[in-house]
Amino acid sequence: MDNDVTPTIHIAYCTDSNYLEYVATSIMSVVVNNLQVNLAFHVFVYDVSQEDIDKLKSTYHNINVEKINNEDIDKFQNEFKIKHINKSTYMRLAVPRLLQGSVKRFIYLDADTLCFRDISGIDEIDISDVICAVSHDALEGKESRHSKRLSLTSPYYFNAGFLYINIDKWIEHDIENKANAILFEKGNTLPYLDQDALNIAMEGHVKFIGNEWNYIFNWYSEPHKDTFFYDKKALPKIVHFTGGRKPWFTEHTGLSQDLFLFYHHLTPWAAEPLKSYASKMRPTDYRVYSRNSFAKHHYLAALKWYAKYLKSKLK
Repeated sequence: MDNDVTPTIHIAYCTDSNYLEYVATSIMSVVVNNLQVNLAFHVFVYDVSQEDIDKLKSTYHNINVEKINNEDIDKFQNEFKIKHINKSTYMRLAVPRLLQGSVKRFIYLDADTLCFRDISGIDEIDISDVICAVSHDALEGKESRHSKRLSLTSPYYFNAGFLYINIDKWIEHDIENKANAILFEKGNTLPYLDQDALNIAMEGHVKFIGNEWNYIFNWYSEPHKDTFFYDKKALPKIVHFTGGRKPWFTEHTGLSQDLFLFYHHLTPWAAEPLKSYASKMRPTDYRVYSRNSFAKHHYLAALKWYAKYLKSKLK
């Protein structure tokens, strides 16, 4: 696959049926902004019907879907006894092994990412001597609290929602088994689960690259969240919507939702309505929505959100 005159950029995702339409949306954001680039997508799925797999494949002409048997993932949960870990955690660790022999390097992306620019420059990043290229988990590389928490020798800590992986090096350093072992030994004390495990397992063998490859949406100030897309010079290549307040929830109105809907309308799930975040909201969420509504002069909505915040605090 990597012998084309124009190199193919391989991108992988892991998902269950709940996130399938968001993976499709992320894929379309990459496609629309990279029309002159050879792209190949590899989506590893579980608990997904054949009908939905066919639906995903119809999103773009070069999507390879590999269905993972539940038994292949459940065996890890039975062994490690960390019941709260999502199955996609183990799938992400297995992807390099599953792609070995057909792909030399690839980008791994979380489902809650959107691409806004050309990513062909990834081929210019040399990862021949490292396991993967990564981006910081904080602006200006200020992740020392996470580094100290994990007793890393480096002051840096990466966010695992974007990984540019050298498969041979990943296999050579046995990262899948090392990270799984760390989850087995410390999983119940690691708040960021496989992200923490990967930071430990790959310490000293990663290359930090610009934050434009994995820009955390919450790094923007509240006013900038509704204008970031129009600043073309500073627009990141990939924006990562971490946290619970995703743009696909009805309550998360604004530019990020508009952009999500644009790419979502290009997928086979275009007719699917946005879902509500109501059942998952925490007091912090009510307060954030109240503050945001107030800043936009939506005072009645701000009062309603704040009333919900106060009610949730009194429970």
